[in-house]
Amino acid sequence: MIRTAVMPLEDASPQVFVDSTGRRKRVLAIFGFLVAIFATLYIAVVGTSVVQASDAGLTTKATVSTSATTSASASASASS
Repeated sequence: MIRTAVMPLEDASPQVFVDSTGRRKRVLAIFGFLVAIFATLYIAVVGTSVVQASDAGLTTKATVSTSATTSASASASASS
């Protein structure tokens, strides 16, 4: 269809649904507020856990206990 420079006027049909009471707006506003509170609490919990993890002194290198290694190899050889 080729468009013309001036669009033809379409007949003005009435809107199908109009919420004149504002009930839908209030419900969506309350729902949005609850979602925002939940998101804020979630971010606070994640942030708190990150801060506590950095205070715990976690290391990036694994350490192996020699006593656990000897007892494990001894029990493995005893069961064979």
